[in-house]
Amino acid sequence: MKEEQTFNSEKALIYEKNSRISIPTYDTLFTMVQSYYRAQLSDKAASLLVIGAGGGNELAAWGPSNPQWTFTGIDISEEMLKIANNKSDQLGLENRVKLIHGTIDDLPLPGSKFDAVSCILVLHFIDDIQEKLKLLRTIKDHMQQGAPFVLVSAYGERDSAELRDRLNVWKSFWLDAGSDARKVNELVNNGIMKISFISENQIEGLLAESGFTNITRFYSTGIFAGWICHAE
Repeated sequence: MKEEQTFNSEKALIYEKNSRISIPTYDTLFTMVQSYYRAQLSDKAASLLVIGAGGGNELAAWGPSNPQWTFTGIDISEEMLKIANNKSDQLGLENRVKLIHGTIDDLPLPGSKFDAVSCILVLHFIDDIQEKLKLLRTIKDHMQQGAPFVLVSAYGERDSAELRDRLNVWKSFWLDAGSDARKVNELVNNGIMKISFISENQIEGLLAESGFTNITRFYSTGIFAGWICHAE
């Protein structure tokens, strides 16, 4: 068990370091989302659903300072969920956290109506536009009417000059962090350019089609942006 915890801790440190290079405002993002949720939930006991909970960063950012919240986290990566579970235990959140290995389709319907949901850095890993729509519709079906939803994703028109300029800014984040230029180019060619980019208008259209209202972009750093909205 000790060796497994050490492995998970090392993996978590690497994941979190890379996330903070890729998104320099990573920690600020979670603080902003917490403030948004607090304003919407009015200090009441609330159930939150975290899509892509592996790593446990949402749990660590929102759990300790909001003892009235409970969390259900879902992730397709069993290894990353182990990290989230360890982090939950270390923070004393185990009684308020349920982790599920799988997808949102593994939640029961009907039932499971959440007071708030987050989907941070997940949507761009889904290639098919209809599968993106299916995910967002299923999320909405698991939410209380009027519940707040936060979506953060890479975005942009793949072949546009605007996205190329933002990619150059993103590359500079890594170069300034001391990464070799060759490695950074590999990250772009074999990593970033393999994910699914769609435009801001397309993302907002998918949210509207899925049954979300009051869609507002509240966040942008490099190649990523975030939207807040409410379930109808």
